[in-house]
Amino acid sequence: MSAPPTSVANAAAEPTVLRSLRSAVLLDRRGDVELLREARGAPMEWGGVYGQHVRLTGRWEISLEVGTTKVDLPVSLRDRAVEGEVFRSSHREGPVEVEQRIVPLADRPGALRTLRLRLGRPGPPTVVLTSSFVPYLMPVLVEGIRPVSFHAETEDAGLRIRHHGFALDYRWDVAPARLYVDRASWRGGRRDGPLGEVGSEHELSLGPDGSAEVRFAVLGGLERDLGRVVPDQLWDPVEVGNGLRAVEADWVAGTPQLTFPDAPELELGYAQARAALRRLYSSPADGLTGLVAGYPWYSAIWGRDLAWMLPAVLWLGDIGWARASIETFLRFQASANLPLVAAEPGELPMQLAPGPIFLFGTSDTTLHYPGLVLRYLRHAGGDGLEEPALEAVRRAVLWGEHRTDTTTGLVRNGGEVERAERSEGTLTRVRYGIDAWDTTIWDSTDRRDHAIDVQVLWAQALTAALELGSGRWKAAELERFRARLEQVRRAIPTGYAWPQERYLADSVRQGVAVRRLRPNALLAVRAGLLSGEQARALVHRAAEEDLTTPWGVRTLSSRDPAYSPTAYHDGQVWTIATAWAADAAFAVQDAELGVSYLRTIAARYRAEGGSANECYRGDRAEPYDSCFLLGFSIAPFLTTLFEGLWGLSVDARVPRLSVRPAFPPSWQTATIDRLRIGGGLARLRFDRGQVEVRWSGPGSLKLDGPRATVAVPSGGTGSLPVAALPGHPGA
Repeated sequence: MSAPPTSVANAAAEPTVLRSLRSAVLLDRRGDVELLREARGAPMEWGGVYGQHVRLTGRWEISLEVGTTKVDLPVSLRDRAVEGEVFRSSHREGPVEVEQRIVPLADRPGALRTLRLRLGRPGPPTVVLTSSFVPYLMPVLVEGIRPVSFHAETEDAGLRIRHHGFALDYRWDVAPARLYVDRASWRGGRRDGPLGEVGSEHELSLGPDGSAEVRFAVLGGLERDLGRVVPDQLWDPVEVGNGLRAVEADWVAGTPQLTFPDAPELELGYAQARAALRRLYSSPADGLTGLVAGYPWYSAIWGRDLAWMLPAVLWLGDIGWARASIETFLRFQASANLPLVAAEPGELPMQLAPGPIFLFGTSDTTLHYPGLVLRYLRHAGGDGLEEPALEAVRRAVLWGEHRTDTTTGLVRNGGEVERAERSEGTLTRVRYGIDAWDTTIWDSTDRRDHAIDVQVLWAQALTAALELGSGRWKAAELERFRARLEQVRRAIPTGYAWPQERYLADSVRQGVAVRRLRPNALLAVRAGLLSGEQARALVHRAAEEDLTTPWGVRTLSSRDPAYSPTAYHDGQVWTIATAWAADAAFAVQDAELGVSYLRTIAARYRAEGGSANECYRGDRAEPYDSCFLLGFSIAPFLTTLFEGLWGLSVDARVPRLSVRPAFPPSWQTATIDRLRIGGGLARLRFDRGQVEVRWSGPGSLKLDGPRATVAVPSGGTGSLPVAALPGHPGA
């Protein structure tokens, strides 16, 4: 058996996702479709083909018999590369050389896999190739869930496997010499019951030119969408990959282009984050559009995660995708109490997947969407959402009112999972993967009754509702919302005050502040809920080493008695928290601190080859119990570049562009090209204390800066002085 070269043999098993809008393949680049990943403290196999948010297969392995030698594909690996959405690898076993390509499908859910064999020198005329995989046929709702029983049936040139409305087709273009189930031969036909593994064995004759090729396809998802049509021939993976690359290139060309000559690492970070966010785009079925939360175990559309991603989607100019995503979630707003899925009237779902499968029961998801609708209107301008969307916003705020403490005006969180479990009683055999006292963003730790970040969201939801409902909703209702907003505005800087730490408490429980130091309090800074002095003190306290590490911001201070470097939400480092810290630093005009946080995030992207881990240990820069690609480790970084570093806000209904950069004093220049504002595009150039804007949209653009306002005509250019930061000429 020939050994692979040292550089390949010693290479780390890099996690990789290949994807289209309907399909994904997860693998580790060693040659087979397999990916061992730690989840909840134990290694689990996550490799496989995914379609319509349904995990079709587990690991999918190829082995070769060359003469008397049998070898698995990864052992024979010589080289591999990911070219767009095509995984390519080359292998050698004795005299046989193998070229492999794997690519997800775009026009239907599934994936293609081709293997081309060639004799490099005289050898056996026949090679036996075995393909085997583990069927799953389940959406990824809870880590590790797999059905027990399946129905399998052989068909012409393939095999169909079904399980309760989900199905997959396994196809080949070279007839197998043998089929097997769980390593035992199977003559075909029909089979019901447990299926641990299915496989096919193919005898490939290396013809006169010493070569042979076999193609496989796994297609599937919802059985109703799969049909029974067998393609006349399997597709060319190179052609499919080229089509996916062309779509990707068109998308990138339509997004803003950012340059930071004084910080090239941020320029690279922007490019890598933009590409990573695009990898999460998903439209698995009609009427279902959004971005999956992450890979490997959050490969569905999650409401909270989507809410953190859509502001970045809007800044990237993909207004149509943002609209479709918002409309998707508003369509599933609960209209009545649904105890089995933990839904209350006006609530928006925690998770969506085809089926349909939807779960509710979070304390913060719903509160994101009033602000998202307002953001959308400001970016889109005349392409406004319909009146039903605004009514959905009203119902969301009424849901928040229903959960509000009548004495304090603070919205309640906690007990959602307990209520769902009581409702389900003995009806279910599947339990939640973690104990959860509440369902805030840090859902594995107890943050009842009034978590600080939930109150910030409540204030933002009320603020958005007052603008959206003006002139549309009853005056008495708007006045009630305004009074609730004032209650929250008064409560946050006083009821959560923690003078000894120059910080805010994490929650208020039964009227007593819960003094735990977390990054969530930073969200109150950008929301404008603190005085300038209180905000600056909080930002600089968060920058101390017990919360901020060289690789990011912890979820809990290392000085807290409950701190653990491996605790999911009680000590691990999360990139989203690092982005919150950057944004808060820019909000208090500490440009150097804000940029240092952004550089920290960009360094993680660079170290991970453009990916973005969910979380890291709190004591060293090592991913732990972590998705290798998570949406809210990407999008807040992008949003902070536009809103924090550049200080941008837009309102395409005017149209208006506000520019208040927070660049470090040493920076000389920076540019944004193709910034979309409604139906127009703006080009911005910062140069030594001045910002020049070229406008190509309809009408005149109102350009607003800290010291001046100018009108920029269509096709024209305008400039204005920016904030007088020390070191800038003219400050």
